[in-house]
Amino acid sequence: MNDDLGRIYLTNDLPGIGGRIKDRPEDFVVEEIPLYDFSDQGNFAFLLLEKANLSTLDLVALIRKQLDLRDEEVGLAGWKDKRAITRQWVSVPRDKVTASRLGQLAEDGIQTVEQRHHSHKLRTGHLLGNRFSILLRHVDSEAENRAQAVIQQLQARGLPNFYGPQRFGASGNNPEKGLALLLGQYRLRSVRKRKLLISSYSSLLFNITLKKRMEQDLFTKLLSGDIAKKHDTGGIFLVSDPEKEQPRADRLEISATGPIWGKKMKRAGDAAAALEEEILSSQGLTPDVFRKQPGSRRSLRIALKEVNVWQEKEGLRLEFFLPKGSYATVLLDEIMKA
Repeated sequence: MNDDLGRIYLTNDLPGIGGRIKDRPEDFVVEEIPLYDFSDQGNFAFLLLEKANLSTLDLVALIRKQLDLRDEEVGLAGWKDKRAITRQWVSVPRDKVTASRLGQLAEDGIQTVEQRHHSHKLRTGHLLGNRFSILLRHVDSEAENRAQAVIQQLQARGLPNFYGPQRFGASGNNPEKGLALLLGQYRLRSVRKRKLLISSYSSLLFNITLKKRMEQDLFTKLLSGDIAKKHDTGGIFLVSDPEKEQPRADRLEISATGPIWGKKMKRAGDAAAALEEEILSSQGLTPDVFRKQPGSRRSLRIALKEVNVWQEKEGLRLEFFLPKGSYATVLLDEIMKA
């Protein structure tokens, strides 16, 4: 079991530019944008850390080692790519931070860019999104014009909100382990790793749902019983009259959502529920398997805002912002089709 669902592009009618990403870590730069400003008071130190060619799990392990912390004392807003230069916020107990310990992190290749303080721990999802600067090497001669054409179509229709391959682990077998955990066939002491693996399987189910809707020409269309999300406020609601709500979807004001199964997930109804439950049944599962998971809804698409593209000597440069939980590799797949 892995995340290989077969390639599907929303912009199938447009040619890609080819090329390669992440030839070097500096070709893929990510900076986390916080959800809120920090009070500069309180018992938690918030560190903006820069790492290169290091996974988030490895980052946490080094922080725990050098600052003498338990796993649960390290707070993260999100997970970042390994083969990249990333800047992300991490919270730790304030009394554990000293200049010498930060110096030891620097010796491990982890630079402290900024230090702030706040009254509570950083938790998953406490970020507005991520800003990217990416260099695509070995692209064709028409790369800039072709990329612009793809971006314009995605801005008009929305970017498919697939989870990227990094969600599923380097070997792609994290969903398999996550399912085994859900079924009680596998045990793991680390709460952080357990959550990561189960989330990976839930992410795979979401991707299957999104692909199915794209194949059935239901990516931008609303179904009766859909749970729709408002892009401006994040609020969700049940679609009882899809014909009435469709104009708002056409303007990218709202989008249908897919299931992240769990006890707090708002259940779809009618045609939307039938589609989601059919996919779950095809995996040999029922909603009860996820009764101990939090659950949520995830938008099937995101409104793609400004994307800056220009040609450099080494290749094509893209700079853009994506909201939390969205993956740059999905946008790059649409542009490159490599």
